Order: sequence, then structure tokens, then C-alpha cells
Amino acid sequence: MGEITTSTLLLWTYTHVQDRRAQTLLARLRIGHTYLTQRYLLTREPLPYCDDCLVPLTVRHLLVECSSLTDLRHRYLYRCRGRDNGVYYISKVVGPECLAQGHDIFRFLGDTGLLPKL
Repeated sequence: MGEITTSTLLLWTYTHVQDRRAQTLLARLRIGHTYLTQRYLLTREPLPYCDDCLVPLTVRHLLVECSSLTDLRHRYLYRCRGRDNGVYYISKVVGPECLAQGHDIFRFLGDTGLLPKL
């Protein structure tokens, strides 16, 4: 939780995203609090786990770590990789450089089927 802070991502403006729901989703992804990953705190259900990786379900896991989403991640988030080793960074995935050209994060979440659950 709280993966992205203002010290990590200085520019939090995303005025090119006009939809209020999309702006809210970006803010939730940046702080790591989504309904899918944090619902258990409100409903007293058990902690959710990734069905494929068997690790706790977090925003970081969904966006940069989950092995079952690797192909979709390469298709939509290829601009968000680090230059040195090709690893995806959460600060780049939800940062302005990846949002400016085509809102790839929204297409990625839509194709994974996660968009309505977040």
C-alpha cells in the first residue's frame, strides 16, 4: 500500500484524462487502494490471493509482477519498462509518461477483465 508517493512521482497532474472515473481509478492505483485488493478490510473476508501465482493480490502484483498477465503487459505497457533490464516499474506504469500516449493502462486493465472489479 502507498507504493507511489509524491516523492516518487512528482507530477500528479493528468489533465488529459477527462473522465472522472478514470481519474479516480488512477489515484487508487497510485496509492495501492482498490476495491479488488482492499475489499477484505471492509467485508472481513479473507485476504485475496492471485489464482495463478498464489500470492496476496496487490496493485503491484497485478500491474508489474503477475506471470499470467505477462503477454498483455508486453502488449500494452511496453513503454513502461526500465531501460536497463526491461523490468516493469509501478511508478512508470501509472506515471504520466505511460498515460500520455493512448491510455495504455486502461486498455491493459480492460483486456485483463480487471477494470470493472477495481
